[in-house]
Amino acid sequence: MIRFIHAADFQIGKPYNWAGGRAQRTLKERREEAIERVGDVAREKGADFVVIAGDFFDANTIEDDVITRACRRLSNVEVPVYILPGNHDFAAGPACVYDRPTFERHQPAHVTVLDSRAPQVVAGGEAVLLPAPIQRRNELGDPTSHFDSDLGREEAPGAIRVGVAHGGVVDFDGGEASSRIDPGRVESAELDYLALGDWHGKKQVRKRVWYSGTPEPDSFKQNGPGHVLGVEIERLGAKPVVEPVETAQTRWIRKEVGIRREEDLEAFRGWFENLPDPLNALVRLELRGRLGLKAMSSLEEVLDDLENTVLHLRRRGDGVRPKASLDEIDAIATDGYVRTAVERLKTEAESGEESAEEALQLLYQLKRE
Repeated sequence: MIRFIHAADFQIGKPYNWAGGRAQRTLKERREEAIERVGDVAREKGADFVVIAGDFFDANTIEDDVITRACRRLSNVEVPVYILPGNHDFAAGPACVYDRPTFERHQPAHVTVLDSRAPQVVAGGEAVLLPAPIQRRNELGDPTSHFDSDLGREEAPGAIRVGVAHGGVVDFDGGEASSRIDPGRVESAELDYLALGDWHGKKQVRKRVWYSGTPEPDSFKQNGPGHVLGVEIERLGAKPVVEPVETAQTRWIRKEVGIRREEDLEAFRGWFENLPDPLNALVRLELRGRLGLKAMSSLEEVLDDLENTVLHLRRRGDGVRPKASLDEIDAIATDGYVRTAVERLKTEAESGEESAEEALQLLYQLKRE
C-alpha cells in the first residue's frame, strides 16, 4: 500500500501586480507558506511522498530570493517530493528554473525534478511514477502520449502505477496550457491513478483521474481551490481512495448585494461584521440599488470600513445610486402624461412593487437629464 499527497499549481513567485501594499505581500507569502502546509498534511496523513503536478514556480524568470526561500521551505517537508515541470516552469531551454545555479545549489536532497519521461521508482519500489514534463510554454498535443501499458514495468515489476501530467483534458475546458490530455490514458496505460495539474480547482475527471487544484486560491473562481489530495492505493489495480484536504489561508469571496431600503443596508452591515477572518479575506463586491442621501452616507462608511479591514476589496457593477425623494419625484410631474405615469407608479410602489419603485427612480433620472 502507498499513501501520497497530490498537489499542483503553487505558482511560487506569482506577482499579483493588480494588488498593492499589504495585499500583494500577503498573497505572495501565502503561496510560499503553502509548501510547509502541504508538508504538514503529508506528515499528518503518513504519506510516503508528495507529487507536484506542474507549475511549482510561476515562471522560469522568478527572482533568486524566491527560489532560495522555496527550497528552504521544501527542506522542511519530511518525505520525498517529486516536482513535474508545467507550462509556467517548463523544462526545455537554458533558462529553466530547475537548471539555474540557485536552484541546484539549494535543492534539498529529497526533492526530485521529473524533467524527463523516464519512469521514477518511489516508495521503496512500491510504486512507479510515469512523468509527462512540459517542455515549452505552449505544449502541443497530449503530453501523456508516451504512456503505455509497459512503461515502468521493467523498472518496478508489480508496482502501483501513477501518472503525473499537466494540462487540460479533452472532456472539459480546463487549464491554460495548449496541451490536452486524454483521460482515457488511465485505462490504456493501465494506471492506478493519474495526478493532474493546470486546473486550479479541485476536480475529479474520472474515478482514477483528479486535479488537486492549487493549494492556495488565486482568483474569485468558485471551483474548489485551496486543496491538496491525500491518495491511498492498497495494491496494483486497486481503486484509489482520495481525500481532499483544505490548505487555503486566504478566502476569496464573491458577494452580490441589492440595497433598496435601510433594512438592506443593515443586513449588509451585519454580513460584514460577522465575516470570518476578514484580515485574510478578499472580497469581490457587486452592489446595486438606490438609497436616500442619509443612508448613502452610512453605506459609504460601511464600505470604507470594509476596504480598510479586508485584504483586498474589488468593486463591480453600477453600485448604489442616490434615491430621489417623493417631493423630488412630484416636482418632475409637470404635464399630463408624466403625472399620470408618476401617480400610477407611486400607487404600485406603495403596495410593495419593487419594479415600480425602480421605474420611478429611472423616470426621475431621465426627466432630470
